[in-house]
Amino acid sequence: MPSGPATLAALRSLLAARFPEKARKTGGGPATGVAAVDEALSGGLPAGRLTELVAAAPGTGAQLVLAGLLASTRGARQRLALVDGTDGFAPDAVPADHLRHLVWVRCRAPDEAFAAGDLLVRDGNYAAVVLDLRGLAVRALRRQPAAGWYRLQRAAEGGAAAVLVLTPVPLVPAVPWRLALRTPLTLADRRTPRAALAAGLTVDLERGAATAAELAG
Repeated sequence: MPSGPATLAALRSLLAARFPEKARKTGGGPATGVAAVDEALSGGLPAGRLTELVAAAPGTGAQLVLAGLLASTRGARQRLALVDGTDGFAPDAVPADHLRHLVWVRCRAPDEAFAAGDLLVRDGNYAAVVLDLRGLAVRALRRQPAAGWYRLQRAAEGGAAAVLVLTPVPLVPAVPWRLALRTPLTLADRRTPRAALAAGLTVDLERGAATAAELAG
């Protein structure tokens, strides 16, 4: 996705044409379908907030979380936006029906990903916006100004969308909920059904000052 005002304007027009109505709701966000993640968040991703999920190494289960979120939002007839920081999403790995409600924005650099994420969060048509920064150079991500993160947090506040940020290392400043996937899946796990793998995932809650009452809104 080339960067620049013209590209963002084109994306804004495309979204307006495809989704003319504004589904602005308040309350809880969607479940991911991964028990460990949903239990840590008291039921699912919090709407109007950022949640960071750190995938400490490739193959630790972030793709299972994304697949679960696709299934959950599809089942609830909600819309999901994926900002793919390195064009790494593999649509063939999930059922085709789980892609019908997905807006997939493929990027090549952190600046493009942040610009697209900010636009989609403000759009108001999505139950969840996933900003997938895995695969981008950690050094480049750490050079991103803190103002960009705070802008994204302000865009999310009070809105309908739950914002899930997938990162290779802890990056999001002052994030209310930071979860970490640390246990790599083995070769033997590849023969295990996806539902069983998702049920067996474990997460660490690295930052969890928010209470269940706060999660409920």
